[in-house]
Amino acid sequence: MRKILCLTLLLSCLCAMPVRAAQGAVEKPKKSVLCLNSYHHGYQWSDAIMRGIRSVLDNSHYKIDLQIEYMDAKRYNYDDVTHMLLRLYKEKFKHEKFDLIMTSDNDAYSFAMQYRDILFPGVPLVFCGVNFLHTDDTDSDNATGVIEIFDLSKTVDVALRLHPDKKRIVVVDDSSTTGSAIERQVRNQLSRYKKPLTVEYWTDMSLKDVVDRVAILPHDTFLFFIPYYQVIDGRFLTAEEVMQVISTRSHVPIYTAWEFLAGNGAVGGNMLSGYMHGRKAAAVALEILDGKDADDIPVFRETTGEYIFDYAVMKRLKLNMDLLPEGSRIINAPKAFYELSKELFWTIMVSFVLLVLILIFLTVTMLERRKVERKIKDQLAFQETIMDTIPQLVTWKDAEGKFLGTNRSFSEFFGLEHGSGIVHKTTYDVIPDLDYASWASGADKSVIGKGQAFRKKRRKLADAKGNLAWIEVTKVPINDRSGQIVGVLSMVDNITTELNLEKQLLQSQKMEAIGTLAGGIAHDFNNILTSIINSTELAVGDLDPESMTTRDLERVLKAARRGGRVVKQILAFSRPSTEGFRPTDVGGVITEALGLLESSMPRKIEVRSRIAENLSCVYADPTQIHQVVMNLCTNSFHALRRAGGVIEVRLDQAELSREDADMLGLAPGEYVRLVVEDNGPGIPQDIVDKIFDPFFTTKDKTEGTGLGLAVVHGIVHSHKGGLQVAPRDGGGTTFSIYLPKGDEDLCGDVDFSGEPRNLGARILFVEDDVDQLQTTPRLLETMGYFVDGLENPLSAMRLVKEMPGEFDLVITDYDMPGMSGTQLSRRLADIEPDLPVILISGREDAVSAAADLPNIRLVVIKPYDKKDLSRAINTVLNNEAQGE
Repeated sequence: MRKILCLTLLLSCLCAMPVRAAQGAVEKPKKSVLCLNSYHHGYQWSDAIMRGIRSVLDNSHYKIDLQIEYMDAKRYNYDDVTHMLLRLYKEKFKHEKFDLIMTSDNDAYSFAMQYRDILFPGVPLVFCGVNFLHTDDTDSDNATGVIEIFDLSKTVDVALRLHPDKKRIVVVDDSSTTGSAIERQVRNQLSRYKKPLTVEYWTDMSLKDVVDRVAILPHDTFLFFIPYYQVIDGRFLTAEEVMQVISTRSHVPIYTAWEFLAGNGAVGGNMLSGYMHGRKAAAVALEILDGKDADDIPVFRETTGEYIFDYAVMKRLKLNMDLLPEGSRIINAPKAFYELSKELFWTIMVSFVLLVLILIFLTVTMLERRKVERKIKDQLAFQETIMDTIPQLVTWKDAEGKFLGTNRSFSEFFGLEHGSGIVHKTTYDVIPDLDYASWASGADKSVIGKGQAFRKKRRKLADAKGNLAWIEVTKVPINDRSGQIVGVLSMVDNITTELNLEKQLLQSQKMEAIGTLAGGIAHDFNNILTSIINSTELAVGDLDPESMTTRDLERVLKAARRGGRVVKQILAFSRPSTEGFRPTDVGGVITEALGLLESSMPRKIEVRSRIAENLSCVYADPTQIHQVVMNLCTNSFHALRRAGGVIEVRLDQAELSREDADMLGLAPGEYVRLVVEDNGPGIPQDIVDKIFDPFFTTKDKTEGTGLGLAVVHGIVHSHKGGLQVAPRDGGGTTFSIYLPKGDEDLCGDVDFSGEPRNLGARILFVEDDVDQLQTTPRLLETMGYFVDGLENPLSAMRLVKEMPGEFDLVITDYDMPGMSGTQLSRRLADIEPDLPVILISGREDAVSAAADLPNIRLVVIKPYDKKDLSRAINTVLNNEAQGE
């Protein structure tokens, strides 16, 4: 009998094969269908609709080219992107011809109805997922479809049956196109509901507000949840995630009418199925593709839905299952052993017999297995020791994404107890950062699904203390002996320190390159400005102070000095000068700067200061430190000037550990710390790495040059200090500057007057620039000095040699042909060692070039004016008179 049955089946298969081959040879007619989806791929409601549409179209008698466009209206406002989408689709589909247009949900339907004559003239339209469509909306417009109608009264009936004490319903939704349409449906249905209910609508509330208000709701209330998105810190939370968060804080039950939300904290309700919705719309589409006129197919307006309830939630709320409507589907319910099918029962029985046989076999081989087990345990202990000594964060998971083990570095990073407590948990259970957990879970699935490793993926992740760290993630599949993928191994390197050092190196290289360029142009530009300033000052001295020409020349002087300050700013951030460095009381400098700031700040901006007592001195230039405070506070002022706020300046001492010092590129030890912070809007993360770049600014071109923070960076670097910028808790920005402490006993400040002294002194002026040779000596003579001006350094040497003791001071340029100013000074020291020299230059590196020459008493950087020269001459000649 068995042989006859097998022969019959074989003959049937042979007979069916030619028929199927012949059927497969007939090519299906092609149809082109465009589907406009209101939302995005991954939104479960519209994804379920698309699955339903595909399940019908893929098995139809047509070969359908289904093209899907996602409008992403959950993340972006429909009105904001409509015209952009119109331009995109006009260009994209100008050569496309579609047999049918399908739309999913309200935004896509509204878009298609508004622009179909432009984009798809004459093409029939089938819609689905549309809420609250009026009867006349689709009359004679070559469109039909399925209306998303749910029966709220069925859900409310069940809720009141399960909770007879409830008298109040709170509807939670947003004001999106779909949300507004659903809310209108809810209002219409509740207005006709047979029992009196107090209704409250929570529309467009933030998730935090909803959670706070849910926690204090009275016990006679239940929630009805309409799907909506939330954006928290730039990350989108799905409707499922929003419901999960609300349910964890809510002591009142939650109901809904959408199947994709089941299992996320709601008790249940009479729920719509996106999948069945899509199948119905696809069936209508096939009727139109078969030749039926869309206007002849009535819009499907019947209420659909299925009672679905969550066993776990009902158990938690202690609800009576017997009160549920007949035919209700229960999810998350445990399986009873007596519900096994016959096939499964016999499978278990056969398995049991096999297990008995295996047990007998294991008993025979038990002694040998014990030896193997001891060996394996020794190997595992050795492997665990190796894993725990690896600095990388190492984890291994099974194919379902559950942890099988971690190393000690992983547990310490997340503040977890190392051991078996992590085993069998998911990424979401272990890692509090939901964004990273979502990405890591998706990456695990990708590695397991594709069987391909990926390496060195950079991400941001917070450790147990909340500190953000940059990590590099490598994931590889784990294979068993047969080659099957059974899990995934993850290795994470903490590269925060390396990235910070890399940023510091790039910034230093950038500053060095700009410094080279700035130093190259500064000399020539400063020579030009010096000639302009000196010539103008001489001209002003020859004119009537009240004349129009004098005022014009004073404007020339003002512009030239401003140009000189710009050059000095450029040099300040590229190669700041160490001239003027001395032991400095930073607290006094800051107090002076804040006194100037407080008098100029508007009332709505408050300036606070906290300066610690008994601070160590710093070897610094007080003027440059003053400039740092002014630049940082000016930046804070620009951030606060619209809304107002607080600028706080703090000065104290801080001890830098080895790790913190490495992050700043400093040596560990004690530093004087200057902190400037404000409670403004803060600095966007995408420009934090650019704020110290020269000429980078977010202000209007009339408000700044983009040099402020670049100058701060250059000054701090020249003081061998460190600079750190970080977001302030509660909003705003914090700048922290660390300066090496100096000798506490040498604090002081020196100020030299610019008034001419030592009148009648004889000065030898050496300068190869003809314009300056003609103007500077005259300027010095107007100040009361006797001046000999020479162009050639050799001539100057001969004159000093021929007239020993005649000159009180030599002023020489640094860059001269044939012989530099430092070379001239060295030779003058051999001729007349006590003759003081002032070196003038348009280059900052003249300071370092003159450092080893004792007869060069001072270096003056061009451009200079009459006051600068007077101050320099007074300083040198006064010191000479005092025998210094």
